[in-house]
Amino acid sequence: MNLLAVDTSTTSCSVALFRGDRLLAEELYTAGKTHSRHLVSMIHRVLERCACEPDDIGGIAVTRGPGTFTGLRIGLSTVKGLAAATRAPVVGVSSLAALAFPLALNDCPVVAMIDARRGEVYYALYRGFAQPANRVSVGAPEKAAAALPEKAILVGSGALLYRGVFEERCPGIRFADATQHVIRAASVGMLASVRFKQNDVDPVDALIPEYVRKSDAQVQMAGQ
Repeated sequence: MNLLAVDTSTTSCSVALFRGDRLLAEELYTAGKTHSRHLVSMIHRVLERCACEPDDIGGIAVTRGPGTFTGLRIGLSTVKGLAAATRAPVVGVSSLAALAFPLALNDCPVVAMIDARRGEVYYALYRGFAQPANRVSVGAPEKAAAALPEKAILVGSGALLYRGVFEERCPGIRFADATQHVIRAASVGMLASVRFKQNDVDPVDALIPEYVRKSDAQVQMAGQ
């Protein structure tokens, strides 16, 4: 099966194509411009390089959050449109799980963190690659620091942004290598492939972003 994987949940954007368990191609963009300007062209390039037509896609994987609200909407709407055109089944993947995936073989617990803005981070603890050891949380870095287990490895934009806080409060923690703090579509595809093999897919019309918290617009409306 040809599996297309997409991530637009943070400031980076990534697309990958698998054939079975084999990664054929991957493209990663970290310049931070609006994903709507380059996501479709990235998908076209990856498919073209692998001599794959859209109708050859057997499944699509996409990150569904948490992350930037605009980025999540762009990725999910693009994938829904492609799924409607190709009738390919879709699997939604946690952005934090994809971020933690490359570190899954470490003996130490892995805490994935994404900058949530407003002085907060999204974070979750992983002891293995599939399911978080606790629920996804959002809060100030000081709150996240208080919840970190000893010898944890931190990864993601939230960990980098508040590195000083974590180093001061949690002297035993470590940080992932510099190249591991972005989400790779290859990781999204690997996580989704487990569910595809079990025929566990998401209804396209029910695939919505997992924001974890309310948007600025929702907060403002609630305060009116």
